[in-house]
Amino acid sequence: MVSQRRRTPRVWARPTRALMDEPFQLEVACLPPHCPVTLRSTLYSEGNDLWEAFSHYVSDETGRVNVSKDESLGGLYIGREPMGLLWSLRLAVGGRQNIRLRKKNIQTPLVVDISLFDGHNTDNFNTQTALAMTTMERWYMAPGVRRIEVRENGVVGTLFIPPGPGPFPALLDVWGLAGFMEHRAALLASRGYACLALAYINHPELQLGSGMGISYFQESWKLLQSVPQVSADRLGLLGSCFGAAILILMASELPDISPRCLVAINSPSGFFKPGEGKYLEKMKKLLPEPKLDANGHLITKDAILAVGIDLERSLQAGGIQCPTLLIVGEDDQNVPSIESAQRLEAQMRAVGKGHLVTKLSYPEAGHLIEPPYHPVLRCSTFIYPDQPVTMLWGGVGKSHAAAQEDSWRRILEFLDKHL
Repeated sequence: MVSQRRRTPRVWARPTRALMDEPFQLEVACLPPHCPVTLRSTLYSEGNDLWEAFSHYVSDETGRVNVSKDESLGGLYIGREPMGLLWSLRLAVGGRQNIRLRKKNIQTPLVVDISLFDGHNTDNFNTQTALAMTTMERWYMAPGVRRIEVRENGVVGTLFIPPGPGPFPALLDVWGLAGFMEHRAALLASRGYACLALAYINHPELQLGSGMGISYFQESWKLLQSVPQVSADRLGLLGSCFGAAILILMASELPDISPRCLVAINSPSGFFKPGEGKYLEKMKKLLPEPKLDANGHLITKDAILAVGIDLERSLQAGGIQCPTLLIVGEDDQNVPSIESAQRLEAQMRAVGKGHLVTKLSYPEAGHLIEPPYHPVLRCSTFIYPDQPVTMLWGGVGKSHAAAQEDSWRRILEFLDKHL
């Protein structure tokens, strides 16, 4: 009689090295049939904070689990979610909380470990022995992308240039009042666009810590046009939150700025007209005392709506001449992005330019619409303007994750068409 040995369970991911916006395949094999297991993902941020996610599966009759096809029965998400072990990552209990996952060294990957455990577990993973494990690298920079720090004519930022001689279409990438980030620009360069990630607020190398004025952005545009690897007549604008409002102002009111296209993510442009810096101070002075929810989280959307639209103060977008893509999270608790987008659409229609506007509106998506598979974060610490608060951004798990994935695909299609 031939004895049968129990096979050692295996877990593997394909590819093990990929860009952050690329999906992966995750499979488990060599389990007993109909065996309950837990898959757990972990990564350490550059601040050494542990992020984790876990989900429950049951192997099929052949002893296999395919995360791309099988449904999670529990854990941090349920249903068929091929990338759930990334977007559901959260800060581990016992460590710091309410912190955004921000990749500062963009030239190194996020290293994600995937571990397999017996049974359906929810905690105490450190006291258990994993049945199997695999490791993935998630990159924001593709091989050959060049990262160049920019310190010229007062402009501070980072330029990412795709592999090859160019000339490339290019983008000016501006975030909100939370400050300077490079990861989106690096991903865009990995997709073929030269991209200048621009610092303009709360940066140690800028003289005005509370925000640079509009002339600074004009200078940034000229600098990007002058880069030898950039096709100067194929430039676009892409921004989030207050950064998007600044870019809308540039496209609408500055005659020397002629973008080929504009992408605005959750902009408050219908309520604020960016001026010459001191953005946070002006906002705090303008708004009534913002309210806190039951958890002590700051909600600024309702305070902005309570002020109402003042035509002298709000941005007039009718001067925009280029195709414009508006990304709206309907659960945005930070700014009235729905109302702002509606106002911009109305202004464009009033001057016969309604055909230039495309709006993508996502139910249960919050303010922080990142590139895909980035952890969904409903609230985090924010400096407003000189004291830390816990800001409520909004967004509901799977819905917000789906919005990030779909909007990124649509942004890339929009840029491909117009740049």
